[in-house]
Amino acid sequence: MLKGLMIAAITITLVITTIVLNNDFDYIQHGDAKFVYDTTSVNDEMAQTIHQFLLDKNSYQGQTGELFLLKQTETGKWLVKFPVYQGGDVAPQLMRELEVFAKDLQKQVLNGAPLEVHITNAGYQGVQYFEV
Repeated sequence: MLKGLMIAAITITLVITTIVLNNDFDYIQHGDAKFVYDTTSVNDEMAQTIHQFLLDKNSYQGQTGELFLLKQTETGKWLVKFPVYQGGDVAPQLMRELEVFAKDLQKQVLNGAPLEVHITNAGYQGVQYFEV
C-alpha cells in the first residue's frame, strides 16, 4: 500500500513538473493589465512591438488582467485569443470593437498576415472565432 502511494505521489509530481516546465508563455504587463504571448512563436522584439501598439492605442487604460493571448501557428497564421466571454451571446458592439482592433493589429504590426480571432472564456477556451 505504501509503495502504491509513493508511486502515485511520484507520478503526480512528474505530471506537475512537466506542465510547469512546458509553459512556453510569457507576458508584458502595464499597470494591472497584461498581454500574454507564446514564446515559441513570438520573439522579444515582436512582443515589444505589440506592447508599443497597445500603448499607442491606450488598450491598457482601465483594464485589469489579461487582455489577450497571441501566438503564431506553424503555417504562419496568427491567433489572438480574447478572454472576454462571460456567457450568453457576445455583444455586437464588443464584436465590432474586436474586429477593428484585430484589423489594426494585422495591418500595423503583423504585416497583413492571416489572423484568426477567438472569443474565449478566462481559461482561453474558445466559444466563437472569426478570421481577418
